[in-house]
Amino acid sequence: MKDPVTHNDNIFMALQVLGRAPDPVGAGCLARSLRDMGSPVSMATAGRILWELDEKGYVEKVSNKGRILSSAGQAYLEKLEAEGKSNTLAQELLEELYMRTPRDLLDILVARRAIERETARLAALKATKEDLAQIKAFAEILDGERGQVPSISVIDRMFHEAIAQAGKNSVLIATLKLVRQDIHIQHAFAYIRQQEGSSLGGDHMPIYEAIAGRDPDAAEKAMLRHIDNIVRDVEHYSNEENFPIDGERGKKRE
Repeated sequence: MKDPVTHNDNIFMALQVLGRAPDPVGAGCLARSLRDMGSPVSMATAGRILWELDEKGYVEKVSNKGRILSSAGQAYLEKLEAEGKSNTLAQELLEELYMRTPRDLLDILVARRAIERETARLAALKATKEDLAQIKAFAEILDGERGQVPSISVIDRMFHEAIAQAGKNSVLIATLKLVRQDIHIQHAFAYIRQQEGSSLGGDHMPIYEAIAGRDPDAAEKAMLRHIDNIVRDVEHYSNEENFPIDGERGKKRE
């Protein structure tokens, strides 16, 4: 017998509907979509779901046409989708660690350090109000994050890319995306920090605050502190011989 649909299921499905919809979604449209997804609800219930999402800042109202996902709503949807895949991703993460040396990970962090100190500086100088609102939304999610590794990696990527976009330098944006393109490595960083007992999201709000304060020096320092903290955790984790490799890619220790 199929499990009954819960309120949280409806919230998740509503976010998916909003995320796929080309136009603003109203209560009637949401009720029809949820019914098609196997959860028949009344228009009144659909309206209450939209109201709840609005209260949490996950949607934005478009005059009287309906609602669309906000940046925070998109981030929350990706977080839920990532958590739904967590078992598979956890296995992939462990396999990825078997294929990497500590030097691989540290080299990536060195590259990020060089790039992201500049993206943070530029964001402090050039970010628009819309850019700041997006960066803040991701920082707030990260600041309160107590979830699983895959979900924190998704929001972290969106946070750092939003900062790069705010800096308006197309070369830095493209370079950052290239350096961060392997999502498994991003999971590995989050996993290592979790194993080291570090706060996965705690470094991000100071970066936003410096950018919002239009202080490029403080923004650069906050970003460097964040990446240096990751470097510290990776170095300590590798010194404890948690990496099941022996200096050669893919060669497991006996």
